[in-house]
Amino acid sequence: NWVGEMPGTCTFAQTCGGNTVIEHNGDLYPCDHFVYKDYLLGNIADKSIAEMMHSVKQTAFGIDKRNKLPTKCLRCEWLFACNGECPKHRFNTYESRQARGGARIETGLNALCTGYQMFFSHVAPYMDYMKDLLSRKMSPAYVIPWARSRSIQR
Repeated sequence: NWVGEMPGTCTFAQTCGGNTVIEHNGDLYPCDHFVYKDYLLGNIADKSIAEMMHSVKQTAFGIDKRNKLPTKCLRCEWLFACNGECPKHRFNTYESRQARGGARIETGLNALCTGYQMFFSHVAPYMDYMKDLLSRKMSPAYVIPWARSRSIQR
């Protein structure tokens, strides 16, 4: 993201796995969006939460968010801010142009991709300004008068 901090929401983090879910029966899942049998990490009656959180399956789930990005994401100027968003929303397909002139269909593009690109493009000047303010130990709230002066100049 713009200032190198962990995002406030897991959807924009590089990896997943910090928002586990324990169901009423004690089953532990890596995320509330992936409460499916294939993603079951175990049950608290059989294993400790720490053991399941540090399991190979949980680690792989988290890293897959970053490692399974489609080519379009890897080439996107907003990857630093979006990180492909939530894997649960990665169900769109698109035509990927290859270096040798060919094309292939790729899957895994986030359904919200176009909207996020528009959003990040719109907020970029304001985010850049706040980043500059923070680097000078100033309050990011100073973006408000700056933004107002920009809209008056238009």
